[in-house]
Amino acid sequence: MAIAEEPVNQAPVARRDRRIDRASWSPTVGPGMVLGVLGTLGVVVSMFMSWQNGGIHPSDIPFAFLFDSTTTARNPSLLIALIPLAVILAIGSVMPRASGARIVGALGVLVVVVLFAVQLNSAVDRFGGSVWDSLDTGYYVGAIAGLVGLVSGFLPSGWMRRRWSESETAVDDQRAVAYEDQRY
Repeated sequence: MAIAEEPVNQAPVARRDRRIDRASWSPTVGPGMVLGVLGTLGVVVSMFMSWQNGGIHPSDIPFAFLFDSTTTARNPSLLIALIPLAVILAIGSVMPRASGARIVGALGVLVVVVLFAVQLNSAVDRFGGSVWDSLDTGYYVGAIAGLVGLVSGFLPSGWMRRRWSESETAVDDQRAVAYEDQRY
């Protein structure tokens, strides 16, 4: 039986492989981001416009009116709902992988718009008028902004996740880099 022996003066070569995985986010402009910003701007602009004929702004409409058309409350105003929803919509527009925030903010704006129209219809019906004659431009701007924000939640925001891995071998000091881009 023959036994193969390694030469004594040659030590085995030690190879150490090291792999490093890294990821980073890089902003690019996508359709979801653009529509989200437009929806946010629309909601903010509608806060400063009249929602009801006679120059009635959201700051003049009590929040309780969304649930009771006969309320006598004065404070807090409708802005207590619109401002946080605009902030959520804005955050969803600029953060990576936050399309859910755009959807939640837009749905909240649409709920406020629909509840306002329903309660205004109830109040106007008591006097024999039409709700469509009572609504003003700010209401429509808010409704369109809510729809634009909702559509933006289903489109890619434009953030790109770049993943790469580096592998090194200690013996020959070679480095291989592989890139993988993912759009969100």
